[in-house]
Amino acid sequence: MSIRLKLTILLLFLFASAIGNVFFTFILEKYGEEKLQWVIHTHEVISLSNAFLSSMSDAETGQRGYLLTGDITYLEPYHRASVESQVMINELLEKTLDNEEQQTHLKIIQKNMNKKFDELQNTIDLKQNGELKKALDIVESHVGKEVMDTIRVELSTFIHHENILLEKRKGDFRESRAILTTLLIIEMMVFIFLAFITFFFVHGSLFNPLKLLLSSTAKMEKGEKQDISALLPNDEMGYLLSRFYKMSNNVLEKTESLNYQATHDELTGLRNRVDIHNEINNAIMYLENTNRKIGIIFIDLNKFKPLNDSLGHDAGDFILKETAERLMATVRSNDVVFRYGGDEFVIVVKRFDNFSQLENLAKKILSNFKSTVQFRGNTIEISLSMGIAISPDDSISSDEILNYADIAMYEAKRDDRTDYKFFESAMAKRSIDRLKNVS
Repeated sequence: MSIRLKLTILLLFLFASAIGNVFFTFILEKYGEEKLQWVIHTHEVISLSNAFLSSMSDAETGQRGYLLTGDITYLEPYHRASVESQVMINELLEKTLDNEEQQTHLKIIQKNMNKKFDELQNTIDLKQNGELKKALDIVESHVGKEVMDTIRVELSTFIHHENILLEKRKGDFRESRAILTTLLIIEMMVFIFLAFITFFFVHGSLFNPLKLLLSSTAKMEKGEKQDISALLPNDEMGYLLSRFYKMSNNVLEKTESLNYQATHDELTGLRNRVDIHNEINNAIMYLENTNRKIGIIFIDLNKFKPLNDSLGHDAGDFILKETAERLMATVRSNDVVFRYGGDEFVIVVKRFDNFSQLENLAKKILSNFKSTVQFRGNTIEISLSMGIAISPDDSISSDEILNYADIAMYEAKRDDRTDYKFFESAMAKRSIDRLKNVS
């Protein structure tokens, strides 16, 4: 067999191998991108589910504020949540059309959501018609609480199933990525081997080996590094490796971004209310068999709505960010600050030993808000009202201790002599009595 024929066969084999490897790599890359889209889709469903629960809570908060104060501005979050919740449940139904079990959970949630909004609207209508007692009787019947409990249980099961799907789809994606990685390694080895054979054959058969030796010797004498780039299929492998690592980095970045967006407030960068109950429950569990306590500080900005109305939402956003920065600068490194919603913040104070430590922290927070801020030529004072509840003294339930801190905050807001109050059991009864006496 002639040298020309051998060279032609070798080059054809090299070309066919390159085309085949590129083709199979392209197919696997598309397969991996499809798996990635499923991972992102499941993240979106989980994030939307958490947003739906927050929207339902906002509706309850708006109804409670309206019944308590008679201020119609509290109906704004209720009306907004009633629209957003319906939109989000419809979007969840559309995103899970391929999952009959998840559709069943969502339809139960949708049915109870409608019941909950019917109950909320009924109490609001009664209040507007001057029948507050009937409205309070409905609230105290706990029918609405049972509906919300059903929604939470069904949504928890729904999210649990989505988390299982997420782990499975992550596993599928990792498997496809591993196959692609293996193929790339094999391809690189084949290319290096064929390139080496080609280099050896061409240079050994067609060129003068002595010329190559002399050239290499001259470079060695000059101390120059030997150039072996001709042995490597740089173009194809460089392209494939760069695409692979780019896809891998995109997955990691998107996963981290979705996790961050689901648990953090976009404006302030603080953690949001999505996992506040998990944080409190974990902190309470850590206290078992110890003499230490945790504190929940519920904070509300005074006169925030008039500020928004007079100076605009830009000023309101500026104050919210300034508040977040001052709170973060005040608390200890292991304490956690949440933006609970609107102009409300919550601090989970972990592992303190005595009452005076928590009281000193409350005073320190107020001290850090004494200085005014400037916004577009306007001098603004940031005033806080704080309610404080302690676990396990007041409760070991995350729902209850948050509610107790909220009640104490309202007590402090009504008392001109102080800016913070610790929860006392009598406050809960006064809160119910006050609702009954509101006309």
